[in-house]
Amino acid sequence: MEPDTRELTQLRLRHLLAALDARERELRDLIAERRSALETQGLASDVAGDEADRAFGRVCDTIENDLLDLHLAEMARIEAARARAAGGQYGLCADCGDSIPLGRLQANPTALRCAQCQARREKLFAAAS
Repeated sequence: MEPDTRELTQLRLRHLLAALDARERELRDLIAERRSALETQGLASDVAGDEADRAFGRVCDTIENDLLDLHLAEMARIEAARARAAGGQYGLCADCGDSIPLGRLQANPTALRCAQCQARREKLFAAAS
C-alpha cells in the first residue's frame, strides 16, 4: 500500500521548513538590496535636476518602498508559518481545519488556508471592495 502523498510527514515538514529558511535568506538579501537602492536613490535625488528628474526619483522611491513592503510582508508570513509549525498547526487550514494538500504547501509553504477556503475568502473580499 502506497503512503498518502497528501499527508504531511515529519520528513516533508522538514523539507518545507528548509524551503522557508532558503526563501528567508533570499528575502534578507533582497531587502538589503532594496534598502541600499533607496539610500542611493535618496542621495541621487538630492542632486539638482529639473522637475521631471525629481518626479522620476519619487516614482523610483515609491517602487522601491513598495517592493520592500512586499518582501517584509512575506517575511512575516514565513514567521507565522514557523509559529504554526512549532504549535503543531502547520498544514491545517485556518478556516475549515482540514489538511492543506501537500502540493499546495510545496507551491506556497506559507499557505494559511486550503485552496477552497482561500478562494472563498478572495471572493468575499472582492465582493466587499
